[in-house]
Amino acid sequence: MIMTQVLHTDAVITALETHLAMIEFNLNKEVIWVNRNFASAMGYRPEEMSGMKHQSFCTDAFQKSEEYKALWSNLKKGKKFQEKIERVSKNGSLLWFEATYIPVADETGEVTAVLKIATNITEQENRTLNIISELKSMPEELAELVVANTKESSQAVLALQKQTDLISQTSKAISHISSQTNMVALNAAIEAARVGEQGKGFKVVADEIRRLSTSVDEAIDKVNSNVEHITKEAHKVSSLTNTLQAIIQETQIKFTATITEFEGAAT
Repeated sequence: MIMTQVLHTDAVITALETHLAMIEFNLNKEVIWVNRNFASAMGYRPEEMSGMKHQSFCTDAFQKSEEYKALWSNLKKGKKFQEKIERVSKNGSLLWFEATYIPVADETGEVTAVLKIATNITEQENRTLNIISELKSMPEELAELVVANTKESSQAVLALQKQTDLISQTSKAISHISSQTNMVALNAAIEAARVGEQGKGFKVVADEIRRLSTSVDEAIDKVNSNVEHITKEAHKVSSLTNTLQAIIQETQIKFTATITEFEGAAT
């Protein structure tokens, strides 16, 4: 056997009025009844709201919009409206409601009033908006961080390049001096050979000069090798920095698009 239970109408109305925000308008958009929940959420006493126009609770932009005209036009035609809405409280602060506007008809089926049943979701909506705001700021902060780090990296690479250039110039100068020294050593050796026994002292000096010159050349070769390695690494850093910046910019664009979609879904 199928059992059904029919709730008493008054009990249902009492339950709704106790737990939900409710307000009723006539077709002139005037308040004809409001419960304590709705009045309290809006910052009014129930008696204060009697006779107030619906426009009084809407933002200026919404009042002047085509959406507002369509809302009341459809309600008068008996069409229900259900949506998340933004309203203006007594002190001017913005409130959010999950609301359902229900046309109320008389015995003949003609719409005579509109009942709105709502839930105050301002706190949840503000949290959502704050999250969206924080998420929006993340790509900007990331971009600023990347720009700052890229600038620092570029400056460091530039300074390193200047230092390696200076070292290279110094190496060339030393190599030139070493070459000249080798020439002096060669001339001294020739002179020592020419004078024979009397040129032994020249030969010792020439040999020492050549030895020192060879040591200098070897040291310069190592320096040049190191400078070349440092220069290659500096170019790698510069290239990687530019690549990273491009990747971050692409990520920022995708992230912003995702946030825009999330914002659209949230609102």
